[in-house]
Amino acid sequence: MISLTEARRIITESVTPLPAGPLPLAAAQGRVLAEDVVADAFYPSGDRSMMDGYALRGDASPGDFHVVTEIQAGEVPRQALQPGEAARIFTGAIVPQDAGRVIPQELAHRCGDRVTIPDFPTPGFIRPKGSEAAPGSVVLPAGTRLGPAELAILAQVGNISPQVFGIPSVRHVATGSEIVAPEETPPEGKIRDTNTTLLAALIAELGLEPSAATRCGDDPDLLAALCESDRDLLLVSGGASVGDHDHGAEALRRCGYTIHFDKVNLRPGKPLTFATRGRQLAFVIPGNPVSHFVCFHVAIRLAIDLLRGLPVAWDFLDLELSGGEPLRPDPRETFWPARVHADSGRLVATPRRWSTSGDTFSLSGTNALVRVNESSPAGGRAATLLL
Repeated sequence: MISLTEARRIITESVTPLPAGPLPLAAAQGRVLAEDVVADAFYPSGDRSMMDGYALRGDASPGDFHVVTEIQAGEVPRQALQPGEAARIFTGAIVPQDAGRVIPQELAHRCGDRVTIPDFPTPGFIRPKGSEAAPGSVVLPAGTRLGPAELAILAQVGNISPQVFGIPSVRHVATGSEIVAPEETPPEGKIRDTNTTLLAALIAELGLEPSAATRCGDDPDLLAALCESDRDLLLVSGGASVGDHDHGAEALRRCGYTIHFDKVNLRPGKPLTFATRGRQLAFVIPGNPVSHFVCFHVAIRLAIDLLRGLPVAWDFLDLELSGGEPLRPDPRETFWPARVHADSGRLVATPRRWSTSGDTFSLSGTNALVRVNESSPAGGRAATLLL
């Protein structure tokens, strides 16, 4: 049995990003840049006004000025300001040559073609040329996930077909002769399948396509046939332990996968199994839903992020515990479902009620996992992983 830290190291060393290629901006949201994006020009392209007002020379002093021109955004000024002159200017417009400041219009008194400015405020309300970016400067580094703001930056620098990593395709196989579809009324001894819905939603939250899902009971031959998939990531629910009907690891071996680990010092989720076949990845997940939830967030998501080209992120907050279920230490490293919320201006974590790893109801409202082990400090604080 290996530690979770060792399991994450093995996953990290076993996974490389999917091949990259160009994608139009309209389809690139949620994708990850495969290369640095650089500015194609100076931004702003010239010294620009930050306000509607009046542009003055840098050597001007408060007093009266002759308004000699008007400059709108998109225009290029054709004449330099002479001593005693001012230019009416609008936000975003390029300032005239020799202009050193812009006076907001509410601080000026205009009468005809004269303007009186009794005081000069600070700052000068001019955005200098190249103050945001210069040609060749990196505006988005490789590994950046593209959201609305990042897509706007790509549009600004004219990169309309960024190089992005692919997104993994996923296949999910739910094992267990005891499960029936959610729409069915389970006969005695059966239970409804929650893991298929849970994994599909967790995958969709990451912006991936819904996984292809199949139920196969406890048939080892059918399971092996279903594991013969061309998907980048194979997830097998159940069949991860050592019982007579736990066929997950054996099915992977029959399909040519190499098992890298099959037991992790983790609660819940000890029988978690990870395997590879070339670039393809597979996890066999302990069958209970809380185990699925925890294993996804502490291990499977790492593999998905690496496939997508995202940098590894594993950051915990040291949060105060407030109410909820008393935490019970265990020799295994435990990840306890919790709810993080704001209380009087600070974040606090409330552990959820958790009786067994089959207690799906304990996941309601969960947005964090509290890490507990035998060396966890006693008291009212805990390392907390926000989901």
